[in-house]
Amino acid sequence: MQRQPLLQRSEPIRSYAHVLSQWRQQCEAESSSWLGASSSIYAPAHRIESHPRFALQATARVLARATSPNVTSLDIEYLPLPRLPEQTFRFSHLQNMTIKGTGLMELPESIGDLTSLRTLKLDANPISALPASISRLKQLRALSVISCPDLSELPEDLAVRNASGEREGLVNLQKLELSNTGIRSLPPSLRRLKELKEIKIANSPLAELDSSIHGLPKLEQLDLSGCTELREYPLISQARAPLKKIILRDCSNLRSLPDDIHKLSQLQKLDLRGCDNLQRLPVSIFRLPADCTILVPPRLQPELDRLLSIRSEPTSALAAWAARVAQAAQAARVARVAQEATGASSSAATSSRRETQQQARKRIDDTAYALLDLVMEDRNPFVADAPFFIPEKRCPGTPTMLGEVSSIAMMLSESKTTEFIEKLDGMAQRLRERAPIRSGAEAQGDYLAATNDWLALKNSHLGIRDGNNKNIFRGDSEINAVNLSKAVQMWKVREMLVLEDPRDREHFPEIALHIPDAAHQDSGND
Repeated sequence: MQRQPLLQRSEPIRSYAHVLSQWRQQCEAESSSWLGASSSIYAPAHRIESHPRFALQATARVLARATSPNVTSLDIEYLPLPRLPEQTFRFSHLQNMTIKGTGLMELPESIGDLTSLRTLKLDANPISALPASISRLKQLRALSVISCPDLSELPEDLAVRNASGEREGLVNLQKLELSNTGIRSLPPSLRRLKELKEIKIANSPLAELDSSIHGLPKLEQLDLSGCTELREYPLISQARAPLKKIILRDCSNLRSLPDDIHKLSQLQKLDLRGCDNLQRLPVSIFRLPADCTILVPPRLQPELDRLLSIRSEPTSALAAWAARVAQAAQAARVARVAQEATGASSSAATSSRRETQQQARKRIDDTAYALLDLVMEDRNPFVADAPFFIPEKRCPGTPTMLGEVSSIAMMLSESKTTEFIEKLDGMAQRLRERAPIRSGAEAQGDYLAATNDWLALKNSHLGIRDGNNKNIFRGDSEINAVNLSKAVQMWKVREMLVLEDPRDREHFPEIALHIPDAAHQDSGND
C-alpha cells in the first residue's frame, strides 16, 4: 500500500495575467447583464456595448499597471469593470481608487485587505451594497458613492470597540459623500466616526437623521440638499459638532427646524432655499452668530427679518425684564460690598466654596457626557456592565423596559412627586434669574436664552406628559436611546439639586452608574 505524503503542496498562486484572462472571458460571457445595468445609469455606456471585448482588454491593462508597487492610484473611468478580478491583494499598496461609469455591480469582501487605501470613490455604477469588510479600511480618509441609485444602505458596523475598548473601523474617515443614491437612513455606528468633518447626502431619499450626528466632535459641513423625504431636522441637544455649514436646500418636505438651533454657535451658513413646506422658523434662530448667512424661501423672508431685528430692537417686555435684572444686580452689588466689609477671610472662604461648586458641576457634566456616549453606543449605563439594549446585540435576561431597572424605576416614581417638581421648578427659576446682565439687544437675547434654558431644565425628567396629559415615560416603556437619554437628563438634574442643597440626598439617593473606563475617558476626548 502506497503511503500518502504527510504534507500536501499548496497550489501555486496563478499569475495575474492568467487571472485577468479568465476575468475577461467571464465578463464577456456575462456582458448582457452588466451592460444593461450600466446603461440605465451611465449614458455613454453605448461606447462599451459596441466593442465589449476590446473595452475589457483596455480595463485589464489598467488593472495590470496598478499592481506595480510604484503606482499609488487606480482610476478606471468609462471602461467596463462589472466586478474586480480575483487576487485583490495585489492592490494592497494603493492609496486612491476611483471607479466611475464601469458597470460595477459589487465589491468583494477582500476589498477590506486594501489597508493602505485613503480615498475610495464609486461614481455612476449599479452597485447595490457595500461589503461589511469596508470597515477594515482604517486608513480611509474619504469615501464617496455618487450616482449609485441602487445603493440603499451602508454596512451596519462602520466602527466598533474591540475588547480593549479601542475603536476599530473607519476611525480616520473625514469625508463621507452619498449623493444621488438610494440611502434612506444612516447606521447608528456613524456616530463613532469621530474624525468626520464633512457629510454630504444630496439628492437621496434620506428620510430621517438622528440627533447624535451633532455629537461628532469635528463635523463642520452637513449637506442634505435635495433630500425630499426628510421631514424634520433633529434636535441639536448636547451639541459638540463645530458645524459651520448646513445645506438643506430643496428639502421640499422639510416641515420643522429644532427650537434649540441656536446651540449651533459656530454656524456660518444655513441654506433653507426650496424648503417650501417649512412651516415656521424657530424663534431662537436670531441667536445664531451675527455673521451667519441664513437663506430662506421668499415667503419666510419677512419672518426671518422680523426675528433678526430682535438683535437691535428690544421690545418693551424685554426691556422691562432687563430693568428688573439690573435692579437685582444693584441689590446684589450692595450685598457684596457689605460682605466684603466682613473681612478677607470670609471672601477667601466664599471663593473656595465657589471653586468647589464649579469642580462639582464639571464632574456632573463629564459624567453625563460619558453616560450619553454609552447610550449612543447602544449600551445601558444604569445596569451592571452596561449591556447592549438593542435586540440584535442584547443578551438574554437583559432588561427591556424602563421599570425593570431599579434606578430608573426609582426616578420614574420620583418624577411624579410634588416635592421633586417643586424643587426642579425652583432650580429652573433660579437659573433664569442668574442670566448675564447686559443692555439693549443683548439683554433681549439673554432673556430668550434664559427662557430656553429654563424650559429645557423643567423638562429634564421622566415625568413629562403628552398633549393628552398622559405620562410619556412609564415602567413599561421600551429601553431605547431616546428613553435612556431622558433618564440621563434626570440623573443630572438630581445631582444638581443635591449640589445646591446636600440635604436633598435624603430624598434623592445616589444612583449606581456603570461606566467602563474607556468610555469615561472618551467623554472628555471625543
